[in-house]
Amino acid sequence: MALVSVRDYEQRAHEIIPRNALDYYRSGAGDELSLHLNRTGFDRLRIRPRMLQGGATRDLTCTVFGERFALPIAISPTAMQRMAHPEGEVANARAAASRQVLFTLSTISTSSIEEVANATPNAPKWFQLYIYRDRQLTEGLVRRAEKAGYRAIVLTVDAPLFGLRRADMRNKFSLPPHLT
Repeated sequence: MALVSVRDYEQRAHEIIPRNALDYYRSGAGDELSLHLNRTGFDRLRIRPRMLQGGATRDLTCTVFGERFALPIAISPTAMQRMAHPEGEVANARAAASRQVLFTLSTISTSSIEEVANATPNAPKWFQLYIYRDRQLTEGLVRRAEKAGYRAIVLTVDAPLFGLRRADMRNKFSLPPHLT
């Protein structure tokens, strides 16, 4: 079956991703209110057609912090991608680079800062950062990202504590032993 919509991809994910990982990816914290609001907010977005505007030439490129991208979208930081695919964040970063789309690596990735950088040496990449109580750990992550060529830090400030993720609690979620 050809995958042609977001729903097609969701259905395929249900078929191939282990339940523990699938529930991690598709759930949120608490009553999942923010997840619901995000989905309904996204559903309200519409593309406004412009007729008779000379659409023979289209240019969706954009420039962010001096970097030119093919599309005004980016791959947001998503944790532990190797639970879904053996190459995880490396594969996602390569795909983004092949389409000139920005990739942001999660602090909670299952591919290292250096692995992703080495796989996409010429592509712009950003690094998402949580501020840890251990400030040396936090600084070490920033220095590694800087040394590896990441061009921006995406600071997450709304998670001083991780939420109670009920699906993970029900599944007794833990990272599979072959991943770090």
